[in-house]
Amino acid sequence: MNDKNMTGNRRFPILIIIINVLLVLGILAGMIFEGLMAAIIGTLIVLSSAAISVYLIRSSSLKFRDRVLDQAVGLSTEYQQYMSQWEYPFALLSSNMRVIWFNEAFRRLMKYQDVKGKSIEELGIEWGTDKPDWDPISKQIHLEELDYRAIMTRIRLRDEAENPTEGSYTQVFSLSLQDITRELTLERENRDQQSVVSLIYVDNYDQILNSMDENLRPLLEANIYRSLSDLSASLSGIMTRLERDRFQIIFPRKSLDILYEDHFHILEQVKELGSGRYQTTISMGVGVDPSIDKARRYARMGVDLALGRGGDQAVVKTKDEQKFFGGMSTSVENTTRVRARLTAYALKELIEASDHVLIMGHANPDLDAFGSALGMYRAVYEMKKPVNIVMSAEKHAAVDYLYRQVSENRQYQGLLIDREEAQRYCGPNTLLILVDVNRAVIAQYGDLLTQVGSLAVIDHHRAAADAVSGAAISYVEPFASSASEMVTELLQYMIENPQLSSLEADGLFAGIALDTKNFTVKTGVRTFEAAAYLRRKGADSVRVRKMFKNDMGDYKAKAEVVAGAEVWKDEIAIATWSSQLPNASTVAAQAADELLDIHGILASFVITEMDHQQINISARSLGEVNVQLIMEELGGGGHLSMAGAQLKGVSLEEAKEMVLKAIHTVTGK
Repeated sequence: MNDKNMTGNRRFPILIIIINVLLVLGILAGMIFEGLMAAIIGTLIVLSSAAISVYLIRSSSLKFRDRVLDQAVGLSTEYQQYMSQWEYPFALLSSNMRVIWFNEAFRRLMKYQDVKGKSIEELGIEWGTDKPDWDPISKQIHLEELDYRAIMTRIRLRDEAENPTEGSYTQVFSLSLQDITRELTLERENRDQQSVVSLIYVDNYDQILNSMDENLRPLLEANIYRSLSDLSASLSGIMTRLERDRFQIIFPRKSLDILYEDHFHILEQVKELGSGRYQTTISMGVGVDPSIDKARRYARMGVDLALGRGGDQAVVKTKDEQKFFGGMSTSVENTTRVRARLTAYALKELIEASDHVLIMGHANPDLDAFGSALGMYRAVYEMKKPVNIVMSAEKHAAVDYLYRQVSENRQYQGLLIDREEAQRYCGPNTLLILVDVNRAVIAQYGDLLTQVGSLAVIDHHRAAADAVSGAAISYVEPFASSASEMVTELLQYMIENPQLSSLEADGLFAGIALDTKNFTVKTGVRTFEAAAYLRRKGADSVRVRKMFKNDMGDYKAKAEVVAGAEVWKDEIAIATWSSQLPNASTVAAQAADELLDIHGILASFVITEMDHQQINISARSLGEVNVQLIMEELGGGGHLSMAGAQLKGVSLEEAKEMVLKAIHTVTGK
């Protein structure tokens, strides 16, 4: 035992004697003095005794802690020699993460410097503030150009002579470092040599060639082939031409970084090729997996998703995620109706094989969702199958006028049902037709999708990463102006001469007018053909206009949003708004449209706080900014020029910061 401990041991009985003397003096004082003086003397003696006792207890605890730490590092010579010979670095740390003992391997790693008493941060070990409790903590750290697996364990010791209370514990930490540099190197080399499968489709290949002079077609084909062949060579891959407009490139995984670094520049490179009236674009699916079969399957899923999002983009898909690149071109309208005709026949067979048909749109339905649902109802009704439209009984301001017209019309009695009624009809022979939405999370009642026997999807929004899967029919056409346009086309192939009522024709016409902003954006030949067909069936533009009327309060609210908008980076308008209006989302969307009319504004975002603790974001652009990708960063989606998202559990300011961060992530601005 050292001198310090001997001195402490001699001090302990002396203090005990002092306490006893003080107690005796207190008793004598009580016998000699009376009254106030006795009380004062007694109190002083008691306080002195208490102070000495506290000192003894604390001193004993500190001496015990020191003794345990001494025992922790003052190990037997044999045990110290054993630990010193360990191949991997090992050290004991105090509670404040300072080195109190270390072996020879640890000393060599630290360049033979004096490490005792230094914190691990001072030694260059980036551990952080984490401390293990009952379970060890393992981290990967980089030190001296090598990779280590660092394992820290908590060692708790207590005085066996004392009760095992928290105050009687002390603790040290053990830190061991295992060199895993070679292990990680081999792992990276193995991963880099894995095969990645890429499928590349030329969008609207036949349509592009048909628009060109015959003499120029071979030149375009040769240019496309050369561009993709050069890409394959830069990736150290092998290219195979599967069909005239389809290619496959297999390359090592390490070359995937080349595509990431140039942000899939091949998409822009192909656009620069001369192609007559239409722009040449490609869709690319890249599958990544150790199994080449799974990689090929992921590549197919990726290219299908790219096509469903309108083409001109690349999708990298792995087991757990997918990444999107490109998508900055407006979808090219397909002037042929072959797919519409084939889809109509397949949908007709599916309806005939079902016992009951349910039609459902997205949550907070708009005129396109409701109008297309009415059009699909007409097709099913004329096929003499039981049919209902699933819609919340709550008032929806955006469709209030049309909703009242349908509810008050005896012809449609019982047509509109809510979730509880719909569940009564769900079963293995029930068909659910989803219109104007392809994501379960934003469907009116997403849980119904798993309660029916078969599912059909009719939508014009670009497919999202979480798009509905397993549908018997998935008719998603991003180039279409609206779901109402698509349903109008299907009607003509499903039923020879559908007897559309004027209300149904108005609903479909209103759906097209809404999503095209009165036929000013995203309109093609097929859009006007559908509108003309509906006019022949009795649609009235004057009646339709009544569906878009706003009251004075909504008009003032829209003006307030526009007036309060801020311009960011001289080209993006952002407005925040807190509203109690029942149709706040509609007003916000209209305000976002109005902001695009301001000179210099390329995109607009209106962030609205609703009365039910929800943030709605309406995003619009003129096509130069892809608001779909920005909204997907926030869990939303939509089109290149029109998208939205919903957030919960955040404030308006937090939502604004999230939008700005998403803009920077996608555009770099």
